[in-house]
Amino acid sequence: MNEVAAIKETLCAAFCEDVAVSARGNLLTVSLPMMARDGDSFTTYLSRVSGGWRISDAANTMMRLSYENDLAKLLTGPRARLFETILSENGLQEDDGEIFLEVPGDRLVRGIFQLGQGLSRVEDISLWSRTRVESTFYHDLREVLYATLPADKIEESYAPEIPSGEDYAIDYRIKTEGRPLFLFGVNGKDKARLTTITLLHLKHQGLKFDSMVVCSDFTELPKQDASRLMTAANDIVPTVADVQAIRDKILDRVS
Repeated sequence: MNEVAAIKETLCAAFCEDVAVSARGNLLTVSLPMMARDGDSFTTYLSRVSGGWRISDAANTMMRLSYENDLAKLLTGPRARLFETILSENGLQEDDGEIFLEVPGDRLVRGIFQLGQGLSRVEDISLWSRTRVESTFYHDLREVLYATLPADKIEESYAPEIPSGEDYAIDYRIKTEGRPLFLFGVNGKDKARLTTITLLHLKHQGLKFDSMVVCSDFTELPKQDASRLMTAANDIVPTVADVQAIRDKILDRVS
């Protein structure tokens, strides 16, 4: 037996030892030689479908994530987009917390490991720190703006023509046929407070403008800060992930 064949035989034997298969009613369970972050093996659940197999995690991955995270907040903004990307790249689907795929009968083994790889990546979403998530916010907002409007319609870091205008900088001044649209990105309570102060000061100075705020996650702002911001701004988009709402509101002001 040559070296390649020997290694292949050794690996196959090792995998077979570490893969546990059992029956649970109409389901087959397969425990994989892949460890979840809590130290347990990933387990897949197999059921027959027309022409092949449905391979599922039985919603266990989301349950694991929920132990240390509020899923409603975890899977928002950049992390929500990362989640969708992981599913797409691994050919997976999600339904009410269950992550699964369906494969022909001759692709069962590949499908099992395909699901396991995807589940491992989904679990890692919780490792994205708040700082890392927020660091993508302004980049994402800028991309949406420049995908919506021509560059000559957008002026970044605009200092209004008032005394000490540089102290009341506006993230984006968008040119319109009428009053300009002042757009602010808000990724936390400090920026929410600064934006509220800026908007109130600009109004006090007599400037004529419309205003719009795009948040990284409006639901995470303290209640008082959120209320003051809503009072000061004309329009608010609660999350930068709602790209269509951002575009619609901007185009409504521009046209």
